Amino acid sequence: MFRFQWQLNLSSTLIVGILVGCGGGDAPSPSGTVDSSSSSNTADTLSSSTGQSTAEMPAGVVASIESPEKKAVIADAAKKLTGTEGSTPPDDEATRMLKEIQQLRIAPLPKEITDLEQAVKARRERNERIVEMAVQVLRLTMNDEARKPQFHQAVGQLLEARFQMALAGSKEDIDTLYEDVKALNDRDPKSIAAAEGVYYLAKFSHTRAAQHGRTQPDWFESMSRFAREFADRFPEQTKRAVSLLFGAARTCELQAMATSDAALATRLLTEGKLCYTTLAEKFPDSEQGQEATGALRRLSLAGQKLAQFSGPTAEGGFVTSDEFPGKPTLIYFWDSESDEFTNDVLPVLSKVRAMLPSKDLRIVGVALDEDEAAMNTFMESRSVPGQQIFFPNAEQRSWNSPLVRFWGIAESPSIWLVDASGTVVSTTLKAAELEAEVGKLIK
Repeated sequence: MFRFQWQLNLSSTLIVGILVGCGGGDAPSPSGTVDSSSSSNTADTLSSSTGQSTAEMPAGVVASIESPEKKAVIADAAKKLTGTEGSTPPDDEATRMLKEIQQLRIAPLPKEITDLEQAVKARRERNERIVEMAVQVLRLTMNDEARKPQFHQAVGQLLEARFQMALAGSKEDIDTLYEDVKALNDRDPKSIAAAEGVYYLAKFSHTRAAQHGRTQPDWFESMSRFAREFADRFPEQTKRAVSLLFGAARTCELQAMATSDAALATRLLTEGKLCYTTLAEKFPDSEQGQEATGALRRLSLAGQKLAQFSGPTAEGGFVTSDEFPGKPTLIYFWDSESDEFTNDVLPVLSKVRAMLPSKDLRIVGVALDEDEAAMNTFMESRSVPGQQIFFPNAEQRSWNSPLVRFWGIAESPSIWLVDASGTVVSTTLKAAELEAEVGKLIK
């Protein structure tokens, strides 16, 4: 077994044995998701779901994750410490240090700091001071059941400081974040503190994916893995689990669509499906769980007959997939505010329409605008081709469209292609591929 240390980079001081319950022995150095060649990877030992390394990866399209409040018990602890629930807040050393940490966290930087280098240095010194005080609070509270709220608050402050230093710092800072999480996990893998640790690793992977995903795509897989681990181990923290899973799933899917590397796209899409599946199975009643169900439905469409696709048109008619067999159908989701649609997709659609009459190719748009007048003005000025599905009920427009929700649409614009038999050829066509792919279906 491993014994991990809380490291303070203040005066080369190491506080050893804070979490004595972790056992004995030397701590291996995790890869820290920087050097994937390291044979001892702390991040990997936290997860039982996969043996993947957390090597660095590339930045790209990244869906945001929410930052929900700490679990209710931590919020309740804060209320008790500040006396907002009618109780008298304890006046002891741990409480005073927690208050000082909070004040330090929100205090502005000194006015004399005028350049970026000074600001970075000041923030690091502040985080180091927070770590130092949080560790002292952990020492004072870790073996006292009555002081668990203070212990949990200190864990949260410690991890936030470690997280910020890891983002801006060195491999050593990243290693230390992983080691601290490993120590919390080993002390009590079902605890609130362990949950907080896994959450921060998922959050760290998500942030690094946004920063470096283009050149280091393994960060997306790391984000997916930690999101699923958090949901598997701490399903009671529904808000966080749902946010992490949906953020990871959508990010992996969008990045898979954006990359030109077919092998990488397959890997990322697999990760996205795993997160969507976990979300749909564990949290089916959540809004994101329902979106995940729709996304999985859409992702399995290729090679299947298209059904349950219908809606009213802007002209007062109605479109249904029951009418699609007989000739190929091109479907596109769009909105008038999208520069990508206006500059990249619309010119190709117009070219295809000019080449092929409606008897040879059906074109159906799904307009995602909220404002009907704005949509009509755009269509008239730009000659948007095809029938346009647009719901008269304002509450069913844009991303609340029944079609968007049923099929879990991930982005606008999106292009689908259906052959003459009504079978879906693709739901991920790019504008540059459109002309050639339509040509293959026209006899």
